[in-house]
Amino acid sequence: MKKFYILVVALFFGVSATAQTHNVTFRVDLGAGAANANGVHVAGSFQGWDPMGTSLSQVGTTTVYETTVAVSPGKLEYKFLNGNAWGDDESVPAEISVGTNGNGNRWAVISQDTILPALLFAGAAPAGLKAIQFKVDMSLQSASPDSIHIAGNFQGWDPSKTMMVNFDGVHRYIAYVNPGDSVYFKFINGKDWGSAESVPSACQASTAGISQGDNRFYTDAISGLYEVCYAQCGPCVVVPTYDITVNVDVSSLTACSTIDSVTLAGPINGWGGESMSDPDNDGIYSISYSSVDSGDFQFKARYHVAGATNWEGGGNKIITIGSDSVVAPRCFGNDTYGPCATIPPTADVTFIVDFTQASFTPADTIYLMGNFTQWNSNAIAMVPHSVGGQYITTVAQYCPGTMEYRFSNGDPADGANHEPVPADCGVDNGVGGFNRFFARTGTADTVKHIYGACSFINVIENTLDEVSIYPNPMTEAATIALGSRDKYSVRVLDITGRIISAMDNMQGNVELNSSEMRGGMYFVNITNTQGALKTIKIVVE
Repeated sequence: MKKFYILVVALFFGVSATAQTHNVTFRVDLGAGAANANGVHVAGSFQGWDPMGTSLSQVGTTTVYETTVAVSPGKLEYKFLNGNAWGDDESVPAEISVGTNGNGNRWAVISQDTILPALLFAGAAPAGLKAIQFKVDMSLQSASPDSIHIAGNFQGWDPSKTMMVNFDGVHRYIAYVNPGDSVYFKFINGKDWGSAESVPSACQASTAGISQGDNRFYTDAISGLYEVCYAQCGPCVVVPTYDITVNVDVSSLTACSTIDSVTLAGPINGWGGESMSDPDNDGIYSISYSSVDSGDFQFKARYHVAGATNWEGGGNKIITIGSDSVVAPRCFGNDTYGPCATIPPTADVTFIVDFTQASFTPADTIYLMGNFTQWNSNAIAMVPHSVGGQYITTVAQYCPGTMEYRFSNGDPADGANHEPVPADCGVDNGVGGFNRFFARTGTADTVKHIYGACSFINVIENTLDEVSIYPNPMTEAATIALGSRDKYSVRVLDITGRIISAMDNMQGNVELNSSEMRGGMYFVNITNTQGALKTIKIVVE
């Protein structure tokens, strides 16, 4: 198990009239270095910077030396000396030092009895770890009375756990993690997710081209400094503001049921949601904002029925603002702009999932969950199919044109049981993973999946293995390589299920032209004469 060592710091709000002090244990690791004959010392603001006034003692036979002294609460600067005179003092790495006005001291903020980590002499971190000093400039923000926090994978994504300290006008925090760890994080102007910053897309995290959500990242294997302006990618810059109107088309929803209201949520309202309106009842809901900062405007739409809130799928929707704008309508749940597709006739959809290729024994109950089950809240228990190792269920008389879903190997309330959907055949679920996607035909559909894989259960094994599309991503055109073993039907669909192109009785190489396709993600459904289906995800740049 990975171990994270975190320097815990807190703001100092004042010293009582009783001159309260806290016991602070200073620790330094000499590593391969030998201790000076004059001893190992620490000097700092707590003792007048006397190089010989505070000595450290060896901890057993280790290379660690330590001492505990009473220190007044508040900001503390210090450094270690392998000796007892200036000249014997360490050179503190710039990435973790105070770092202002040439100040190269170590630092901490003391509000309770504290044992400081055993830092390598002249090093940034304890032996075997790397240090990251996070610094965020809040000068363009009104800082929350709940203080500034940082949340990330190094501390369990808890927005209230890790408070930063206001040291020289910039809020900062030091984390110690394993050198191989990639750290994903964001800053919080307060202590809950509604107060989290909107990270500009230019500095969001991705791994191998796959988005890690609306988060920042630090992936260097060495210690370093991460310093930015809150909600910006670099130093603080005053940005121009503009007026915008956002439009969301929910006609694909109202064609299937009545909805009570539509709201928009994002950093602009702390993700709390504000009502959108549809005065002409055309199914397109709008909301306007004035004086919005230029750059990325992030949000998601939500619809509400009988007290239940239903969010758009995928990652946050992003508008890049550079002028006063009325944004073109976008179909609810879609990442590209344009009207909603015509809803196909209501029909049953049957799901079959195959575990015969799994390296584990399936759970007693396999579940289907999706946007039509409020995910794990109303997940559907599947039953054993007539084919061994397969499970089946039918969603009766389904109305919307598209479905996002995945399977769960056991209790769907436990995220560890959720199927790992590969990126190549999934749509971004907004939290670092992917969901399966299906666009209905308008007649009774059956989709057959191999658990955790992109391939479908084919009528004839491997019959579509040779089919491919290249290049992917595409710009102006791509080739669909069908081969000559059969004749094929090809359907190109956008993420709302709208058919962009349809071709039947095709063989060989077929050209796919992007003239009818905006930038974004599409699905190519390829079916042979035996009914075998292969879906390939393609990105248009």
